[in-house]
Amino acid sequence: MKNKNTKNLKSLENFKQQIEETYDLINTLEAQIIATNELLEFTGAKKSLDYPKFEKLLNVTDSQSKKLYELGFISFFANFECFMFEFLKDLFKKYPSSFHSEKTIKYDDIKDFENTKEIKDYFIDSLAIDKSYDIDTWNNFLSQKFGIKIFKKSKDLAFLKALNSLRNIILHSGSKTNSKFRNDMRSFIKSPVPIGQDFNLDRKKYFIILYRTLKKIIQDLEKN
Repeated sequence: MKNKNTKNLKSLENFKQQIEETYDLINTLEAQIIATNELLEFTGAKKSLDYPKFEKLLNVTDSQSKKLYELGFISFFANFECFMFEFLKDLFKKYPSSFHSEKTIKYDDIKDFENTKEIKDYFIDSLAIDKSYDIDTWNNFLSQKFGIKIFKKSKDLAFLKALNSLRNIILHSGSKTNSKFRNDMRSFIKSPVPIGQDFNLDRKKYFIILYRTLKKIIQDLEKN
């Protein structure tokens, strides 16, 4: 199948902007934390008798600093999942024949719509949700339906899925490992991952790794 043109799609431009905004925000906040701490040291404000009143507002612990990059890491995946959905919607609108053979919808789903445009928009939206449910489904559908290869190598797909698995234990398991995470990491971590333990990692390092991974996806699509 001939590759569909992905240049100038609004979803791609929005995704590019969103990850840059996320990246800049996290780095700006870190810089402000460092600057505030240095200013407090320089002025001797911590020695003031009034400092305890404002300490919680001004002092950021190492643990809190680590959380900053953890939040950024999670935000990147929120940006990516939004892109998965919006990218499909853009493609369906640009190439309407691409969804003609897809699933039908029930009468009850469309009986309250006033015109065919509303029905079409509803169909595109529901199909985009269905085909962006997870990374594998999304990737396979793009390849089969539009001839778009998001990941040039299978290891690139596996790597993003591994990062997503890391996001999932941060978001859903309090950063504690589980059996799914153990299985997902087999190709990337030589020693078996123990279950039910805190997964200690350099959060800033993985924040940057994910940023570069998402940037590469954008760059590859812009070349298409």
